[in-house]
Amino acid sequence: MITIGRYLKTKRFFSELTLLQVTHIAKDKYGYSTSTSVLSAIETDKNKIIDGELLFVLSDIYDFDLNEFKEVVIGNISNIRERRKINK
Repeated sequence: MITIGRYLKTKRFFSELTLLQVTHIAKDKYGYSTSTSVLSAIETDKNKIIDGELLFVLSDIYDFDLNEFKEVVIGNISNIRERRKINK
């Protein structure tokens, strides 16, 4: 199962953007302020919480469908629940 962070990192990779470029685009095009450290924490799954506005900005920058992203999120939720059942 792909993690949310890995999904976003892959989308950025295929958009051929650095984290710094993403922060500049977010600020210049959308008026949204973020940092490379926040984006890196998300991509490495250290930060499990993603601001909703940031998610919409990233979906537009990386050109991905939020329904596709929804499948990743739901898949991760199901996977976590299954692991919890096994570990009990």
